[in-house]
Amino acid sequence: MDAEYKGRLTYAKGTSVEFVVGPNQDVDFGDILVVEGKNNDKFYIRAYDFKVKSRWSGLNGVGYLMSKLDENGQVENQEDLDFYLGGNHTVKIGMAEQLCYADDSGQLLNPKTCPDFFCQVRTLSPQDTSLLNEMKGDLEIGFLKSGRGVLNLPIGIYGHQAITEHIGVFGTTGSGKSNLIKVLASSVIDNKNYGLLIFDVHNEYFKDLSSHPMAKDRLAVYHTDSQNYGKKIALNFAEVDADDITACATFTEPQLDAIYKLSAIWKEDWMKYVLQYEVADIIGELAHCTGEKFHSRTISKIKSICWNLVQELNIDEDEQQVIQEMLAELEQGKVVLVELKNISPVGEQALSTLLSKKLLKHYASKTEYERSQVKSVLTVLEEAHRFLGKKEQSSNNVFARLVSEARKFNLGMCIVDQQPRLLADNVLSQLNTLFILGLASKADRTKLEAMCRKDILSQRNEIKNLECGEMIVATNYMRFAAPVKVHKFENFLAQRSIDQGGFVPVV
Repeated sequence: MDAEYKGRLTYAKGTSVEFVVGPNQDVDFGDILVVEGKNNDKFYIRAYDFKVKSRWSGLNGVGYLMSKLDENGQVENQEDLDFYLGGNHTVKIGMAEQLCYADDSGQLLNPKTCPDFFCQVRTLSPQDTSLLNEMKGDLEIGFLKSGRGVLNLPIGIYGHQAITEHIGVFGTTGSGKSNLIKVLASSVIDNKNYGLLIFDVHNEYFKDLSSHPMAKDRLAVYHTDSQNYGKKIALNFAEVDADDITACATFTEPQLDAIYKLSAIWKEDWMKYVLQYEVADIIGELAHCTGEKFHSRTISKIKSICWNLVQELNIDEDEQQVIQEMLAELEQGKVVLVELKNISPVGEQALSTLLSKKLLKHYASKTEYERSQVKSVLTVLEEAHRFLGKKEQSSNNVFARLVSEARKFNLGMCIVDQQPRLLADNVLSQLNTLFILGLASKADRTKLEAMCRKDILSQRNEIKNLECGEMIVATNYMRFAAPVKVHKFENFLAQRSIDQGGFVPVV
């Protein structure tokens, strides 16, 4: 990909620049271009608007040309008009913002000066190594998009910087969120330096990810029912505590009070005893131990939720090793896929909460040296507003703790949602990397503009018109928010399969 001449700089003030688009050249909204400085420095700019100027643009000129039209707006004398319009009297002016610049040594810097008058403007080329290296990352997700074109320049994120600082993936249905997560998971499998825990709400990832050439060694699948692949999730009563129950359903104040009192009285066996004893016996035990008498409907609701969870999550008295195996696989840098489609919303939320809490506790209990020996882990949470919405008690659930505390434990969250405006502001403010796909709602776009660490106001039109598989990546360590065409998973996998020497399907 060679650089193409696009025009000459005609104006610069602060980070704003204007340039004349060269004859027979096309420049589009969102094009990333390079201004060649006079001291071997390079200024990287992004076009965001255009205007056309002519010698006839003034009021008098327009009035004169209008006088050449008849009452129907048609040209009276084409030859006479052509005489006045002849020659190169029209120019197209591109308006752009300066993104960053590289000095003569190749060091990339934030904008601190502006280019000189009439410097050449060109397209990106492989020689722009300082910019491209910063954007390449070690987890590839797509190619750099410039205007209407897609450049053959790989773009990704650096996991050691992005994972523990949390990621947000936002887009409407059909914008390409699932494909993006598949590509990200595939890159994690290739990289081997990070763990990835995916709560698969719709069971949509296994079929594709299992086709990865390294899936047999790098992908672990868990589910709650009998399947001919993966491992079956089974839990012990002692592994489920009161917080796991309260996080999975809506309870009244008396019901919450009863749950926590039962947990305090019966300790690790509280759930087993709730199922074992009759409602009247439980009420009597609570009255004896606490002096408080609960209504039978309160206890019946608790028994009903517990019974459902026992059936769906395979909870019994036997010692289980499933969670320990899962944590060990994440420590080793594997992709752990937990399928949740075949259980109720109550079971789904309870299992997601329990596993995330176990992961947080497991990593938090390690010493600094022990954490340095295991892989960073990213947890992918879909439809995140159910757990981290404005109306939720977000400060009391494990996902809020992961967002606010997990960085120091080498853990991160990947929040996936269709409506970012429903998420709590304190959650959005913690997401240092945003993948912004197509968003139909202006309220959602405005919310992200306000919360994004990079200034994306000038990209409003670009974000509004994103097509499926296109997105804006804004992350802390990049100098600017970059437009990206996400790899189509099938194509990305096909290339990886060639590189790895063929498919090795999961058994």
